[in-house]
Amino acid sequence: MLRDKDLRADGIHIQRNKTKDSSGKRTIYEWSDQLTRAVTNAKEARPTASDFLFCNRLGKSYINPETDEAPGWKTMWQNFMKRVMAETEVEEHFTQHDLRAKCASDAATLEHARALLSHADIRTTERVYRRKPERVKPLETEIYEGKVYL
Repeated sequence: MLRDKDLRADGIHIQRNKTKDSSGKRTIYEWSDQLTRAVTNAKEARPTASDFLFCNRLGKSYINPETDEAPGWKTMWQNFMKRVMAETEVEEHFTQHDLRAKCASDAATLEHARALLSHADIRTTERVYRRKPERVKPLETEIYEGKVYL
């Protein structure tokens, strides 16, 4: 439930529900030009004035704070995917989990991917979210008079 109060001068402050009762660790996503534009666009798209960055027509959060579930999310995602498939060049359906994995896979390092996803254990990031194949350059060798030298 991202609220306007979480949008601060130094970035977007979040508290992951999984860690709020254990480590209490928070994450701050620092502002970039793209992130600033995305938040501005989200605010402008709100159907009504609200404290929530993403809200329904009544200005309420999509997430039920007591159950921590988002009952309307599945329908919204299906409608979004229909638009994506009809209005863009995307040819294959994807899930919000695939977007998370792409973020982790595109990060330059495993540690950066872990931080982006707010994982406490880097092994989770590596095992579940880093989906791109590992690229390996061959060892450079020289061949001289039939012998291989490294």
